Amino acid sequence: MSRKSLMTAVSVALIVAAMPMLLWSRNYLIHHPKPIVETIAAYPRPEFARVMALGYNAMSADFLFIKAAYYFGSHYLTDRTYPLLGRMIEVIARLNPDLKIAILFGDAAISSMGTPEAIEEANRLLDIGHELFPNDYNFVFRKGMNYFMYLNDMERAYPYLYRGARMEGAPPKLYWLVTKAMTKGGGYRLAYDYTASQLAETKDDNVKDLLTVRLRFYGDLIMLDDAARRFVAEQGRAPDREMLDLVKKGYVREIPQEPYGGRYLYDEEKGMVVTSSEIILFPEKEKDRKK
Repeated sequence: MSRKSLMTAVSVALIVAAMPMLLWSRNYLIHHPKPIVETIAAYPRPEFARVMALGYNAMSADFLFIKAAYYFGSHYLTDRTYPLLGRMIEVIARLNPDLKIAILFGDAAISSMGTPEAIEEANRLLDIGHELFPNDYNFVFRKGMNYFMYLNDMERAYPYLYRGARMEGAPPKLYWLVTKAMTKGGGYRLAYDYTASQLAETKDDNVKDLLTVRLRFYGDLIMLDDAARRFVAEQGRAPDREMLDLVKKGYVREIPQEPYGGRYLYDEEKGMVVTSSEIILFPEKEKDRKK
């Protein structure tokens, strides 16, 4: 027997001998799966990620973007919190600065949580986007919208909204909408147009679901607020808080169901329609709602 034949026979024998152990290991892993541990340590900082990519930065960024979309989708179906998404998007953006859509995706997904911490993380990504694309109004304007829509922080929102609306490439109507929103309150049309632009840009189905609900929410507010203003102008008085007057007098067919579990209400002091949902635009405290 030649040396080559001998080596082949030995290799086959070793594989055959190892098969029982391999089959046992496979069966053990199937019935005793290792828990998936999500930790920030699993995602290196951007400077280390570039080294680990071994020059294949764009390919690595594309792979991580797919992973980020899967991560978002899996949590969207469960707890709807995305604590690691910010780091993942940051690494993607640094690996491939041309992947603008990743930052916009991260902003839409993270800001949907609505907490102050989530808004700061979403705005941190928008700062990265502005650094990479300094002439794109979206990153500046979206940062202001996050403060405006989620935190009702007009003081921080207005400078970004104003600056973004005045940048080259921004739709001309943005400046008018920002000025109207800041002077007359409400800003529902501004929020509606902003959400519609996000919906047109996103490719992720789960983000589309979030934005579609949000668009309906602002559409309801616009419709009800317009009807309430017509009611006041024509009837000479404010409608009742639950706005049943609008239905009785034919200004609207019905008061739609608020998609976030709250109710649409008329606030006579503010002279506008608001929502009772505490995590959405213009929150009201429970004790105030019961007065």
